[in-house]
Amino acid sequence: MTKNCKKALLFYGPPGAGKGTQAKSVAESRGFVHFDSGKYIEKLIHDPALQDDENIQEQKKLFLSGKLCDPAWIGAEAKKRIREISSSGESLVMSGNPRTMEEAFELERGGVVDTLIEEYGKENILVVFIDIPVEESVERNSKRGRPGLDEPDVIRVRCKEYKKLTAPVIKEMESWGIKVIEIDGMPPPREVSKNIEEKIKSFLECQN
Repeated sequence: MTKNCKKALLFYGPPGAGKGTQAKSVAESRGFVHFDSGKYIEKLIHDPALQDDENIQEQKKLFLSGKLCDPAWIGAEAKKRIREISSSGESLVMSGNPRTMEEAFELERGGVVDTLIEEYGKENILVVFIDIPVEESVERNSKRGRPGLDEPDVIRVRCKEYKKLTAPVIKEMESWGIKVIEIDGMPPPREVSKNIEEKIKSFLECQN
Protein backbone atom coordinates (compact mmCIF):
# COMPACT_ATOMS: atom_id res chain seq x y z
CA MET A 1 0.00 0.00 0.00
CA THR A 2 1.46 3.37 -0.98
CA LYS A 3 1.45 6.23 1.50
CA ASN A 4 -1.05 8.32 -0.49
CA CYS A 5 -3.45 5.37 -0.55
CA LYS A 6 -3.79 5.03 3.23
CA LYS A 7 -7.29 5.89 4.41
CA ALA A 8 -8.87 6.99 7.68
CA LEU A 9 -12.57 6.31 8.24
CA LEU A 10 -14.22 7.93 11.27
CA PHE A 11 -17.56 6.46 12.38
CA TYR A 12 -19.87 8.64 14.46
CA GLY A 13 -23.37 8.37 15.86
CA PRO A 14 -25.41 8.49 19.08
CA PRO A 15 -24.98 5.67 21.64
CA GLY A 16 -26.31 2.45 20.14
CA ALA A 17 -26.26 3.68 16.55
CA GLY A 18 -24.02 0.77 15.58
CA LYS A 19 -20.88 2.75 14.82
CA GLY A 20 -18.63 0.21 16.54
CA THR A 21 -20.28 -2.73 14.78
CA GLN A 22 -20.12 -1.07 11.37
CA ALA A 23 -16.57 0.18 11.88
CA LYS A 24 -15.48 -3.35 12.79
CA SER A 25 -17.26 -4.74 9.72
CA VAL A 26 -15.51 -2.33 7.36
CA ALA A 27 -12.15 -2.90 9.05
CA GLU A 28 -12.48 -6.67 8.66
CA SER A 29 -13.70 -6.59 5.07
CA ARG A 30 -11.03 -4.10 3.97
CA GLY A 31 -8.12 -5.18 6.14
CA PHE A 32 -7.97 -1.89 8.03
CA VAL A 33 -6.97 -1.46 11.68
CA HIS A 34 -9.96 -0.73 13.94
CA PHE A 35 -9.40 1.63 16.87
CA ASP A 36 -12.53 1.62 19.06
CA SER A 37 -11.87 4.35 21.61
CA GLY A 38 -14.94 3.48 23.68
CA LYS A 39 -13.85 -0.12 24.23
CA TYR A 40 -10.28 1.03 24.76
CA ILE A 41 -11.38 3.44 27.51
CA GLU A 42 -13.69 0.84 29.08
CA LYS A 43 -10.82 -1.65 29.19
CA LEU A 44 -8.52 0.88 30.87
CA ILE A 45 -10.94 1.96 33.59
CA HIS A 46 -11.74 -1.65 34.51
CA ASP A 47 -8.13 -2.86 34.39
CA PRO A 48 -7.43 -4.42 37.83
CA ALA A 49 -3.82 -3.22 37.63
CA LEU A 50 -4.96 0.42 37.34
CA GLN A 51 -7.53 0.59 40.14
CA ASP A 52 -5.14 2.46 42.45
CA ASP A 53 -4.51 5.13 39.82
CA GLU A 54 -6.33 8.33 40.89
CA ASN A 55 -6.71 9.59 37.32
CA ILE A 56 -8.19 6.28 36.15
CA GLN A 57 -10.68 6.37 39.03
CA GLU A 58 -11.71 9.91 38.10
CA GLN A 59 -12.19 8.89 34.47
CA LYS A 60 -14.16 5.84 35.63
CA LYS A 61 -16.61 8.04 37.57
CA LEU A 62 -17.20 10.18 34.47
CA PHE A 63 -17.56 7.16 32.19
CA LEU A 64 -20.08 5.35 34.39
CA SER A 65 -22.17 8.52 34.84
CA GLY A 66 -22.61 8.84 31.07
CA LYS A 67 -20.35 11.88 30.81
CA LEU A 68 -17.30 12.11 28.58
CA CYS A 69 -13.85 11.42 29.99
CA ASP A 70 -11.11 14.05 30.05
CA PRO A 71 -10.48 15.15 26.43
CA ALA A 72 -6.76 15.70 27.00
CA TRP A 73 -6.32 12.17 28.35
CA ILE A 74 -8.32 10.49 25.57
CA GLY A 75 -6.80 12.72 22.90
CA ALA A 76 -3.23 11.91 23.90
CA GLU A 77 -3.95 8.17 23.79
CA ALA A 78 -5.73 8.46 20.43
CA LYS A 79 -2.94 10.49 18.81
CA LYS A 80 -0.35 7.96 19.93
CA ARG A 81 -2.38 5.06 18.52
CA ILE A 82 -3.02 6.87 15.20
CA ARG A 83 0.68 7.46 14.69
CA GLU A 84 1.45 3.82 15.48
CA ILE A 85 -1.05 2.59 12.90
CA SER A 86 0.01 5.10 10.25
CA SER A 87 3.71 4.39 10.70
CA SER A 88 3.01 0.72 9.97
CA GLY A 89 1.49 1.75 6.62
CA GLU A 90 -2.04 0.69 7.61
CA SER A 91 -5.39 2.30 6.91
CA LEU A 92 -7.45 3.18 9.96
CA VAL A 93 -11.05 2.89 11.10
CA MET A 94 -12.07 4.80 14.23
CA SER A 95 -15.40 4.72 16.03
CA GLY A 96 -16.62 7.59 18.19
CA ASN A 97 -13.38 9.52 18.37
CA PRO A 98 -12.45 12.37 18.65
CA ARG A 99 -15.40 13.21 20.90
CA THR A 100 -15.01 16.90 21.76
CA MET A 101 -13.81 20.09 20.09
CA GLU A 102 -10.89 20.24 22.52
CA GLU A 103 -9.91 16.65 21.79
CA ALA A 104 -10.29 17.14 18.05
CA PHE A 105 -8.66 20.53 17.53
CA GLU A 106 -7.32 22.24 20.64
CA LEU A 107 -4.88 19.96 22.45
CA GLU A 108 -1.28 20.97 23.05
CA ARG A 109 0.66 20.45 19.80
CA GLY A 110 -2.60 19.97 17.89
CA GLY A 111 -5.67 17.81 18.32
CA VAL A 112 -6.60 14.38 16.99
CA VAL A 113 -7.85 15.80 13.67
CA ASP A 114 -4.53 17.58 13.13
CA THR A 115 -2.76 14.25 13.66
CA LEU A 116 -5.09 12.48 11.24
CA ILE A 117 -4.47 15.10 8.55
CA GLU A 118 -0.73 14.98 9.17
CA GLU A 119 -0.63 11.18 8.89
CA TYR A 120 -3.24 10.51 6.19
CA GLY A 121 -3.98 13.76 4.33
CA LYS A 122 -7.32 15.57 4.39
CA GLU A 123 -8.47 13.98 1.11
CA ASN A 124 -7.98 10.50 2.60
CA ILE A 125 -10.23 11.05 5.63
CA LEU A 126 -13.96 10.28 5.55
CA VAL A 127 -16.56 10.72 8.31
CA VAL A 128 -19.46 8.23 8.37
CA PHE A 129 -22.31 9.53 10.54
CA ILE A 130 -24.90 6.89 11.53
CA ASP A 131 -28.04 8.50 12.92
CA ILE A 132 -30.81 7.14 15.16
CA PRO A 133 -33.41 8.89 17.40
CA VAL A 134 -32.80 9.26 21.15
CA GLU A 135 -35.50 6.78 22.17
CA GLU A 136 -34.06 4.19 19.80
CA SER A 137 -30.71 4.76 21.47
CA VAL A 138 -32.30 4.20 24.89
CA GLU A 139 -34.03 1.01 23.75
CA ARG A 140 -30.94 -0.50 22.13
CA ASN A 141 -28.56 0.31 24.96
CA SER A 142 -30.97 -0.84 27.68
CA LYS A 143 -30.74 -4.34 26.21
CA ARG A 144 -26.96 -4.48 26.65
CA GLY A 145 -27.24 -4.71 30.41
CA ARG A 146 -23.87 -3.25 31.38
CA PRO A 147 -24.10 -2.31 35.09
CA GLY A 148 -24.59 1.44 35.59
CA LEU A 149 -23.80 2.39 32.01
CA ASP A 150 -26.97 1.15 30.31
CA GLU A 151 -29.63 2.56 32.63
CA PRO A 152 -32.17 4.67 30.64
CA ASP A 153 -31.34 7.88 32.53
CA VAL A 154 -27.62 7.40 31.95
CA ILE A 155 -28.20 6.70 28.26
CA ARG A 156 -30.16 9.95 27.93
CA VAL A 157 -27.26 11.80 29.56
CA ARG A 158 -24.92 10.17 27.05
CA CYS A 159 -27.17 11.30 24.18
CA LYS A 160 -27.21 14.87 25.51
CA GLU A 161 -23.44 14.80 25.87
CA TYR A 162 -23.13 13.53 22.31
CA LYS A 163 -25.36 16.27 20.90
CA LYS A 164 -23.68 19.02 22.91
CA LEU A 165 -20.04 17.97 22.66
CA THR A 166 -19.53 15.54 19.78
CA ALA A 167 -21.95 16.66 17.04
CA PRO A 168 -20.10 20.03 16.68
CA VAL A 169 -16.88 18.12 15.94
CA ILE A 170 -18.44 16.62 12.82
CA LYS A 171 -19.59 20.04 11.59
CA GLU A 172 -16.16 21.53 12.22
CA MET A 173 -14.40 18.74 10.33
CA GLU A 174 -16.77 19.31 7.41
CA SER A 175 -15.88 23.02 7.46
CA TRP A 176 -12.22 22.01 7.24
CA GLY A 177 -12.97 20.24 3.97
CA ILE A 178 -13.27 16.69 5.33
CA LYS A 179 -16.08 14.81 3.62
CA VAL A 180 -19.03 13.65 5.75
CA ILE A 181 -21.67 11.12 4.68
CA GLU A 182 -24.88 10.39 6.61
CA ILE A 183 -26.35 6.91 7.05
CA ASP A 184 -29.78 5.95 8.42
CA GLY A 185 -29.06 3.63 11.36
CA MET A 186 -32.64 2.36 11.77
CA PRO A 187 -32.63 -0.57 9.28
CA PRO A 188 -31.19 -3.98 10.27
CA PRO A 189 -27.38 -4.00 10.63
CA ARG A 190 -26.84 -5.95 7.41
CA GLU A 191 -28.80 -3.37 5.43
CA VAL A 192 -26.90 -0.53 7.12
CA SER A 193 -23.63 -2.26 6.17
CA LYS A 194 -24.76 -2.49 2.55
CA ASN A 195 -25.67 1.21 2.47
CA ILE A 196 -22.30 2.15 3.97
CA GLU A 197 -20.38 0.02 1.46
CA GLU A 198 -22.22 1.67 -1.43
CA LYS A 199 -21.45 5.16 -0.16
CA ILE A 200 -17.77 4.59 0.65
CA LYS A 201 -16.90 2.48 -2.40
CA SER A 202 -15.50 5.33 -4.49
CA PHE A 203 -13.55 6.71 -1.52
CA LEU A 204 -11.83 3.33 -1.07
CA GLU A 205 -11.17 2.62 -4.74
CA CYS A 206 -7.39 2.53 -4.40
CA GLN A 207 -7.76 -0.28 -1.86
CA ASN A 208 -9.18 -2.66 -4.47
